[in-house]
Amino acid sequence: MGAAIGGGLAGLTAIGTSLFGLGTARLQLAAQEKESARQRRFESLQERRGPRSQAYAEFIAAGQELVDALYGQKHDFLRQFETLQSNIRKRRSTVAIAGPEAVVIAAGEFADEVRTFRNELAHGDMRSHPFNQRRRLERRLDAFAKAARTALEDEGHPPEGPSPTAAPRA
Repeated sequence: MGAAIGGGLAGLTAIGTSLFGLGTARLQLAAQEKESARQRRFESLQERRGPRSQAYAEFIAAGQELVDALYGQKHDFLRQFETLQSNIRKRRSTVAIAGPEAVVIAAGEFADEVRTFRNELAHGDMRSHPFNQRRRLERRLDAFAKAARTALEDEGHPPEGPSPTAAPRA
């Protein structure tokens, strides 16, 4: 009888140990899957970083060329401005493809400000000399540059937030 009880307890201990080992294995697998997903995201971002960087740099260069044109206004400034605006629109489409969304939005805001500026210039609605209005464009271009830098610095870490296993806050 003692042998049977001892054998039963040994069996229960073995089952408990197996269940504990299974739980540990599941946790290890989940951690490996999470790290694997992060690594895939990082590699994907690395592959896109080069084309994105080029698209962003070209957009910034086109924007800066437009802003710089305000410093040396020529006689037919509106036509020159429209040519530069066309270049912004072309570069914006490249940025729209390269993404991500925050950069696309910033590019759109700059392009919209350029369009508004051009319309004010064409219709004589500008309240002061165009040179004095350049800061409007510079602010939007700076915001685009910041969004582009942030996107290029992304290393694939998931967004910060509560983990699915975190205990709810009281």
